[in-house]
Amino acid sequence: MKIESHFEKIERFDALRKRLDHFEDFEIWFWTTMNAGTNAVNAALHATGITEEGPWYPQQPGVYMVADHEPGTFVPAFKPLGDVLHVGRPKIEKPIPEKVQRIADLMDVIEEWRDPCVRDGEPVTQEIVDTVDAAYREAVALAREVAAEAAGS
Repeated sequence: MKIESHFEKIERFDALRKRLDHFEDFEIWFWTTMNAGTNAVNAALHATGITEEGPWYPQQPGVYMVADHEPGTFVPAFKPLGDVLHVGRPKIEKPIPEKVQRIADLMDVIEEWRDPCVRDGEPVTQEIVDTVDAAYREAVALAREVAAEAAGS
């Protein structure tokens, strides 16, 4: 995807997150948070030139959906590293700038709660919600900062 498209997705996820109850709707609130955060990672990776932005969408590591000859249709294709699906999937072999690494580390903080709370049913506490939300907000803010810095250079 393109940098601007990642930030548009983040805005849509944020609008949904604001309508959800952090406790009653934790699972969907968490998934929107994680997906929006992954878009922040991808925007920062594209802005720093570590990954390529473009009109293709990840299907699995190394395989992207690209526009076919028929309008509105897509086919799988191998492409250079574009969007990542999760931090570390696929692994990035290039040096990562400090701010982008910080975003990745914040995503690890968020994803630490996926299995216990979403998959294993651990009770959600205010501390977990606050930790996830703070990591998310910092990750998005840093991604915007990285993109602005790259656009200014």
